[in-house]
Amino acid sequence: MTSPPRVSTVQSGHGSIAGMPAAPRPGQSTWPATLALAAAMVLYVGGLQLWDQLTPSARAVAQGQPLTIGPARFVPAPGWQMDVARSRPGQSLVLVKSGHSFSVQTAAWHGDADGLLRREQRLLERGYRLRVEGEPSGFFTDWGLQGTTFAYYGARMSGRLWLVMDEARATVVTVDFYGPNQDTDAGAQALTEAQDMLASMDLGAA
Repeated sequence: MTSPPRVSTVQSGHGSIAGMPAAPRPGQSTWPATLALAAAMVLYVGGLQLWDQLTPSARAVAQGQPLTIGPARFVPAPGWQMDVARSRPGQSLVLVKSGHSFSVQTAAWHGDADGLLRREQRLLERGYRLRVEGEPSGFFTDWGLQGTTFAYYGARMSGRLWLVMDEARATVVTVDFYGPNQDTDAGAQALTEAQDMLASMDLGAA
């Protein structure tokens, strides 16, 4: 004969239902738990701020030593630092200096050069509300690097994009230089250094 099912009951004076903890009585204080929770939150937020201070977004790179991103390899210009937050191992590498950025990205591409060019121009114009300046032109370097380049600009920034197709690897290397356009002299100097870094680039790293 089976025993009758057990039924949870409410016991007067204990304040528990089906094993649930009793609610605090009117005379009981909950401030110690509240204080402990507040202290934990302060420590957590303070720890995040300390971590941000101890982990700078820009990191110095060895001068004269090539940097590698996918098949691309180039020598950084003096004074440029790596933006750790925007760089992804094997995918992108971003250098920064005085508000200017020099970004190198590699990605798979199985289309043609014209399709790639149209895609990048459309992204700048529609996605970032920038304007392409003039007509795209070809370029080549002493290391045999060749591709297409064009300039673009906006109300507060301007830049230049270089596109290199590596058909053997079905890979595209996108080199993007951009920065504020308020200081013409500083922008011209940064562009010259970006062109020097591009001139040192080859695709024999992988």
